[in-house]
Amino acid sequence: MNLSEPVRCGPVRVVLPGAEAVIATFERAAGAVAEVLVGTTDWGASGLRIGQYAVDLAADQACLDVLYDAGYRVLSEESGVTGPPGSDDAPIVVVDPLDGSTNASRGVPWYATALCLVDGDGPAVAMVHNHAIRDTFVAVRGGGAERNGAAIRPSATTDLDRALLGVSGLPERHYGWAQFRAMGASAPDICMVACGVTDAWCDMGAHHGVWDYLASVLIVTEAGGVAGEVHGRELCVLDHTARRGPVVAATPELLAAVLARRAGR
Repeated sequence: MNLSEPVRCGPVRVVLPGAEAVIATFERAAGAVAEVLVGTTDWGASGLRIGQYAVDLAADQACLDVLYDAGYRVLSEESGVTGPPGSDDAPIVVVDPLDGSTNASRGVPWYATALCLVDGDGPAVAMVHNHAIRDTFVAVRGGGAERNGAAIRPSATTDLDRALLGVSGLPERHYGWAQFRAMGASAPDICMVACGVTDAWCDMGAHHGVWDYLASVLIVTEAGGVAGEVHGRELCVLDHTARRGPVVAATPELLAAVLARRAGR
């Protein structure tokens, strides 16, 4: 598979002024990360913090270069909140340059770049590009969501005992699901709910940063799904230190059931 090919998301129904330019910038950022992945030979640890790889830093710099050039501030997993000179009032892009870097380092084909523009009304434009399988999800607030240029919808599953549930972390007990999957990268994991591959997804540890889920949550909700947080907290929080427990589902009934089981009820 040629990861160096340009990232293209296909046509998107744009109802937000400026969204086309944002999407084009996101394509360039994901493409820059793809170039990093093609040239990476060092899959070892960065030595700066536990769980960070050298490739995470290279991917981060590739994203920052593109996003700074477009005039955005950035909230990144790897570098916190930064921006080019004079960008104090600029819109902010929440980015996980390489979600699933352990998967990438071990050859597990499930890792992505996730980007979400946040404006005064909240999440506005999102892209998740799965580099391993060249799968691109895009959503624009009020305009729906697409996968590789085709409109997507979640499943119609309402009952937990019929659901295929994605998880992050180790479940403490069986929630009553039909089956579950743990694939190791939250951004593409959550997108699977948006397109009906899985029926719901649950963070078992309430340990995710906003970069892990914000783009995918917009994609799910624009596709017609629903989202919540295990403790009822706001998911769109522009704080690098904040951690949340996102839960997404195809239907409100299924979301309520997963949240209840997650709370021990």
